[in-house]
Amino acid sequence: MTAASPQRMTAEQFLALPPREDTCRLELIEGEVVVLSQPTPLHQLAVVNLVFAIKTWTTAAAGRGFVTLNIDTGIDDWNVLSPDVQWYAADRELPALDRPPWPLGDLVIEVRSPSTWHRDVGIKRQIYEREGARELWLVDPPARSVLLFRRSGAAATFDVTAEVGGDERLESPLLPGFAIATAELFA
Repeated sequence: MTAASPQRMTAEQFLALPPREDTCRLELIEGEVVVLSQPTPLHQLAVVNLVFAIKTWTTAAAGRGFVTLNIDTGIDDWNVLSPDVQWYAADRELPALDRPPWPLGDLVIEVRSPSTWHRDVGIKRQIYEREGARELWLVDPPARSVLLFRRSGAAATFDVTAEVGGDERLESPLLPGFAIATAELFA
């Protein structure tokens, strides 16, 4: 006897699931529901520090867009992801703030969790690239570094990659004037 393969679910079915009573977060990846593990304190520290730094930058001047924590992000018929942090450019048309799904951000940030990192650097990176994210940061707290993937100009794929660590400054052409030392993400 063979084990039954998991039934695929569409994004519409996923978004129609009743609210959960527990604190587990879910994502839909290629039609499969994935339960995300509880984040570690180091993971959450990196998320909070990133959101605070980007929010401080966005509010320092007009026209700097919008930053948000993990929200259901509708990718396509088979994918609803929940990146840790997303930034949307000021010129983006965004849907109502009160209901999911949201579109993919211009800058997408995933912070490493032991149970999800293989998806972040694998299938999710591929999905973000395929679906038009302009930049992806993969934050790796154990390594105290950030993997950067970005498009130069109108490139069809992430054609610029870098790893930033230690006291090196994390910067982006999407966020002119924004900078934070990578070490500050984990302090």
